[in-house]
Order: sequence, then structure tokens, then C-alpha cells
Amino acid sequence: MSVFNRLSFQLKLLLSFILIIVLTTVVGYYLIDRAVDRAFADFTTHSFQRQDLIFQQILGGYYERTGSWNGVERLFTRARELLPFVLVNAEGRVVIDPEHERIGEKVSREDLKYGVAIVANGETVGTILPPPRMRYRESIEQGFLRTVSLALWIAAAAVGAIGILLSALLLRQLTGPLKRLDTAAQQIACGELSIRVPVSSTDELGHLARSFNEMARSLEKSEQVKHRMIADVSHELRTPITVVRTGLEGLRDGLLEPTPENFAALHNKILLTARLVGDLQQLALADAGQLSIKRGPCDLGELVEQIRATVGVELEDRGVALHVDLPVDLPRVSADRQRIEQVLLNLLANAMRYTPSGGVVNISAQQSGENMVQVSICDSGPGLSEEDLEHVFDRFYRADPSRARESDESSGAGLGLAIAKALVEAHGGQIWAQNPPEGGACFHFTLPCV
Repeated sequence: MSVFNRLSFQLKLLLSFILIIVLTTVVGYYLIDRAVDRAFADFTTHSFQRQDLIFQQILGGYYERTGSWNGVERLFTRARELLPFVLVNAEGRVVIDPEHERIGEKVSREDLKYGVAIVANGETVGTILPPPRMRYRESIEQGFLRTVSLALWIAAAAVGAIGILLSALLLRQLTGPLKRLDTAAQQIACGELSIRVPVSSTDELGHLARSFNEMARSLEKSEQVKHRMIADVSHELRTPITVVRTGLEGLRDGLLEPTPENFAALHNKILLTARLVGDLQQLALADAGQLSIKRGPCDLGELVEQIRATVGVELEDRGVALHVDLPVDLPRVSADRQRIEQVLLNLLANAMRYTPSGGVVNISAQQSGENMVQVSICDSGPGLSEEDLEHVFDRFYRADPSRARESDESSGAGLGLAIAKALVEAHGGQIWAQNPPEGGACFHFTLPCV
């Protein structure tokens, strides 16, 4: 068994096919040979049984005329050696034997059971033994059976050879794609993520090849995202850390005065760095499925009013109006209040960033279906490009700079929308962006009702 386990998969299949073909051929030959032999024997028996009836009448008539078997052999003087039967008298002794070897010999009662009785004057006076009870078959029978046996062997060999050839061709078709998949998998394991395998069929192997290519494409994309994320994180952290280090070195060397304004600037950079690290931690928890969500009944109307009071001053400074349109009978949602507050703040911050002075940000909500509530935040900015719509929720992605306010320098690290997406999906909802016909950009997300 250990030797068999060391063989290649293709060789194992080929040996299995050969074994099945050989066993099937041998069993088939045996069954067919037995069937032919039995059919020929039955045919011979039935043929001679019809002849026995004729001989039974002839011999019965002879016995009725003579009253004995004396001289009966003279009826067959010209073809005694070709007689297809053995004649036994009433005492069980052989009277006529085509081979002249058993005349006078006593035949057992067991053998007589297979004979045809000859009746004369109402009494059994003899028995004809049919050919199946004779010791040898005629040479013509033996020749026929030898010919049939040879033909069966030739047919079995031809069928076996064709079966093995077709098995080899089939195995080549089966194992070829598997070998290519194995080679491609080894190359991917070595880091060559751009490897793809050709898809040459629509069967299970073709489906496996397509799934493999999708997996390789996903791995390549994940690797690219990982490298880009590392580069973006390094870039985002480098700036505040550099500012803090430069400020501390200036304070240490006496080049920067220790005024409250300078300490406040350094503190703001540290807060920016801490916020970036916190955002990255939330995304990492979301990726691992370990984001803590404490669900409970949440009134979106109260939450939006609380957020409006929080960002009211900033909206006034930016010259942006906030309109809220929430139905009175809007059902409560099942959500983590703090997490949804973070989603709304991130979407509002994004909307304010791209809304010019004198513009409007609208917050609306409505019931969607039977068990969901849809919340929409729309701005009056220039809208999103096709590329922005496709990648706006990607990490560290920043929309076209032409969409931002000229005076806005706090463009962020590009994690706010990614965090909003992770939080909404953790609640079992969906989030998407679109450009409404009246202009601007709209962000929609759904939450389950209580």
C-alpha cells in the first residue's frame, strides 16, 4: 500500500482503469463462454431429442415385431459408428454402442434416468441414452467451441486494448488541467500572484480553473491593497510625527518658544495621529469580524437632533445650512447608538468638506421595505465622478481634489467612509453613493428596524 501511495495520481487512475478493464474482460469472457457452451449443449440436446423420438418409434416397432433385441444392430449396419445414441435393454445392458466398447456393459440406474424409454406392448423394453450422457463430444462440436472460445479471447483482447488506450487519453485530458493548477499553485505560493491558468472547458475542471483564477486575482488585489495601505499609513503618520518631532527638538534646542500656542499645535498633531491609529484599529477589528456592536432600540430623530447641536457651530463657520427631514412615525432601528452616531458624523464631515459656502446638506430618512430604514445624506457640491463612485468607500481613497472646497485643508486620511461602510455592514445594512439628478452627491445607508 505504501508503494501505491507513492505513485502519481495519473498512474493510480491508469492502474485502476486497467484493473477494472481486465477484471471486466475476464468475467465477461467467462460468462459468455459458459452461456455459449450451455446454449450449444441445449441446442444439441434438443436436436438429438427429436431424433430420439424417431429412433424410439423405429426401435419400439422392431421389438414388437421380433419380441427381442436380437439382430437389431442390422438396422444400422451402414452407419453404426455415426449413431447418436446408446441402446440399453430392459436389464440395463448395452445392446448398441457406436464405439463398440460398452456392448454388454451394465448401465447404472442413475444414467438410465437421463435416457428415453422404449415401450412395446405396454412394457418398457429398453432405453436410449442421449448424447449428453456419452463420454466424448463429436469433433465438430469441439471445433465449434474452440472457434467460439478463440473469437471471444480475440474480442476480449481487442476491447481491453481499446479500453486501456481510451483510458490513457481520458486521463491525459483529466490530469492535464490538474497539473497546470498544481504548477500555478506552487508559483502563487512562491509569491507570483499574477499567474493564471487557461480555462479550456465548461465542466467541473473548467469551473475549478475559473475559481482558481478568481482566487489568484483576489490574492493579487489583496496584496496590492496591503502594500498601498502600508504606504498610505506610513505617509499619513509621517507628517504629524515629523511635525511633533521637529517641534519637540525646537523646544529642546531653544529654537521654539514654549508658548501655549506652540503646545496647542503639537497637541493637535498628536490628537490627529491618535485618531488615525484609532480608525485603523476599528478597520482591523471589522476585517477580523471582532467589531463590538451593542444593539438596542435607537431613535434616529433624537440622534440626528443631537448631532445637529454638535456640528451646528462648524456648519455656521463654513456657511453651510443643514436641513433635516425625518417622518414623525419613522420606526426605531436596532443599532449601536454610538456606532451609528459615528457613521452620521463621518458622512456629515464628508458632505461639509465638499459643500461650498452657501450650500445645503440634507439629512432624510424613510422606511425601506418592511424591516429596514434608509437614511440619506446629500450635499450640494459638484457630485462624484464615475471613478469616485466606484472607489469612494476604499481605504485611503480621496475623491477628485476639484470637488473639495478651495479653503478646506483638512481633507482627512481617507478612512471616514471606509469606517462608515464597515459599521453599517456590521449592523446588517448596506451603504452606497450616487449622484442625484438635481446635482451634488448622496450617501445612503440602511439599518434594520426593531
